[in-house]
Amino acid sequence: MIRGRVLETLEFNKIRDKVSSKARTAYGKKICADIAPCTDYGYVEENLAWTGEAMTHIMRFGCLPLGGFRDLTEALSYAEAGGTLSCAQLLSIASFLRSADAVRDALSKARSAGSPFVDETEPHIVKAIEETGTDDRLLKAIDEAILGDNEVSDRASRTLAEIRREKKSTAAGIRSLLERVIENGGDMLQESIITIRESRYCIPVKADFKGRIEGIVHGASSTGQTLFVEPMSVVEANNKISELNAQEEAEILRILGEFTADFIADKEIFVKDIDIVSGLDYAFAKGEYGIETESACARLNSNGVISLRKARHPLIDKDKVVPVDINIGEKYNTLVVTGPNTGGKTVSLKTCGLLALMTMAGLAIPAGDRSEVCVYDRVLADIGDEQSIEQSLSTFSAHVSHIVFILKNIRGRSLVLLDELGSGTDPAEGAALAVAIIDELRSKNCITMATTHYKELKSYAVETEGVMNASCEFDTETLAPTYRLIIGRPGSSNAFVISKRLGLPERVLNSAKENLSTEEIAYETLLAKAEQDAKAAADALKENEKLKAELSAAAKALEEEKAALKQSKTRILNESRSEQKKLLEEREEEIDDMLREFRKKSEKMDRQETLAEMEKIRRRLRAGIKDLEDDSEDDNNPEAVQSGEPVKDVVTGELYFIPSFNITGTAQSGVSKSGRVTIRAGSMSYTVKVSDLRVPTREQRGAYAGGKKNNLQKKGPSNMAKARFEASSRTKSELMLIGMTTAEAESALIRYLENCAMSGIKDIRIVHGKGTGALRMCVQDVLNRDDRVESYRAGEQGEGDAGVTIAKLR
Repeated sequence: MIRGRVLETLEFNKIRDKVSSKARTAYGKKICADIAPCTDYGYVEENLAWTGEAMTHIMRFGCLPLGGFRDLTEALSYAEAGGTLSCAQLLSIASFLRSADAVRDALSKARSAGSPFVDETEPHIVKAIEETGTDDRLLKAIDEAILGDNEVSDRASRTLAEIRREKKSTAAGIRSLLERVIENGGDMLQESIITIRESRYCIPVKADFKGRIEGIVHGASSTGQTLFVEPMSVVEANNKISELNAQEEAEILRILGEFTADFIADKEIFVKDIDIVSGLDYAFAKGEYGIETESACARLNSNGVISLRKARHPLIDKDKVVPVDINIGEKYNTLVVTGPNTGGKTVSLKTCGLLALMTMAGLAIPAGDRSEVCVYDRVLADIGDEQSIEQSLSTFSAHVSHIVFILKNIRGRSLVLLDELGSGTDPAEGAALAVAIIDELRSKNCITMATTHYKELKSYAVETEGVMNASCEFDTETLAPTYRLIIGRPGSSNAFVISKRLGLPERVLNSAKENLSTEEIAYETLLAKAEQDAKAAADALKENEKLKAELSAAAKALEEEKAALKQSKTRILNESRSEQKKLLEEREEEIDDMLREFRKKSEKMDRQETLAEMEKIRRRLRAGIKDLEDDSEDDNNPEAVQSGEPVKDVVTGELYFIPSFNITGTAQSGVSKSGRVTIRAGSMSYTVKVSDLRVPTREQRGAYAGGKKNNLQKKGPSNMAKARFEASSRTKSELMLIGMTTAEAESALIRYLENCAMSGIKDIRIVHGKGTGALRMCVQDVLNRDDRVESYRAGEQGEGDAGVTIAKLR
């Protein structure tokens, strides 16, 4: 593992903290807190495989339900040492076992989703979940016996139930006796109540009447005016209560001891499950962080190459950071980065080092596809100004001390990052020293990225094979850096341009230029000219891309206008056919009348009259047929039904388009009682309102029939996948409605059911309290109307009784 100063220098510890915050269990947090880059290729490869599988699972099915795995480390140690577990610890064990069942259920549901099959895409995760153990008997026993952190159920044992029954009966007898004493006590009592002092039933007697009621005094009030007296008539019964209390405590201790023994017997199951859960939580914490930062797992190599495409520093706002391309180790092993101050040189340097460390720690990195990182034997860095007054070190001395440390610790294939190499001393000596240091690193086969202002290093990079120049672009018009890293071109310091723009007098600038040699002036002028030409070329390319985009948009607009005109034409033709159909029906009725009249008259007509009447009927019939033939080609138009319009009636097996998810699929069922319908597209099923459906266009039908990839495949995670991730991140298995009005509760419950359906949560607990029962009736009404609810019931003892409703979703 790589540890030490380099992790702090490259801010890896901040990444570690962010990943740790994603862990859901104490076990996962412990592993995340110790994340470190590793130099073992096989370990890194497997670690990245876990991360990639976790990201895939989250995007398809949401996070695994790991939050219920309570920390059993202390309980294990205490039980092994001979201690008896408490009710709270037993409830934690039950929660752990339930969570193990929930994780296995999540795997079963993922398997039922179909292609791509989860066993193929997530082999490590599937194997780990399959190896988890459980003890259903112990879970059931704890659920029946333990009601709360300090409460054992009467059902825990027959003996406990009998003790409590006898205790209750004895207490009732005591109260009956004391009520008679109170009735006869009259003015001697401070209040007509029964109280408990030192676990014994007493009555409050006025201090002035001390001794008037025979009994044992168990204390007085703070004012001394009231004495708490246990009348002699209840002393024996109180003693019996004390004996029963002792028996109850002994029986509870015995029950807890039996559970502790069962827990110890299952120790191997729990130890193994803890190890598995730790790995799963660690992987999913990395996966969540990777999705949050829009990252991807880099390819690995062992030949020193680091190739980052569109790389972003993960600690800079992704909406503000400028992506950079960094390539070292293939055609050259040393990259010399130059350019003005505040131009982004150090950020590029840190991005390269931090993304290398993240990859070696098994984390996804915020970089484009096909990015590649070597598993280095060492990552060494000297970045920043670290003066030390205590150690009498100047900036230069601090840099040199770090470089000495780097040169001593190079092993195998090393990545070395040097910021402002050779700075802090005489420029000539500093440049000479910088060249010598790079030569030494190259002789040790190091992959080196260094930033500098020295022109000698720019020339060195041009003249030396295996060394490449790079620069951070600076806009001399706006005096602002663009933060783009340009490989293959040295950068200018732009000192004179910046100084002039900031108002430095012209005479001072001219005097400064006179102090430069002809060669130096020519060199800086050449660099400035090269930067201007490159900027002009980039602007021209950008303008061409803009024109291309505008042409594409215009072509698309024309196509849409053409489609709209075609739809208008189709609508008009549909209306025309409707009118023709009505006219034809009228003519059909007219001809039927004529035929009936003809049959009546035919017997009295001669042959000529009969033929004339028949010809008249034929003309009427031909007129109707002609009207239909004029539109025969339109009858075959597949766009006769308006595409893009809302759907009125849903037909099972017909194609429909869901605009909110940008997918086309087939209806799997009719409309449910809640006005919803299930649409299947590929391996995914979506339950939406009928009002959310649209008639698919010809292009959408063709894409579905031809098996073309939809938005989910083209552009990465779809709206549905992101919604699933967000819903699973914020939705819990319990909803609190106490304190809400019925209208507020109904709205909150409907939104909650939507989120549960998106995140895959099936078993939910709705807390509405007892009160007047209005909230409970509101909850039941909503659950009855929603077809996604498979069943529901009132909470049992230990679950919240009638104050909660337990529901199971389909």
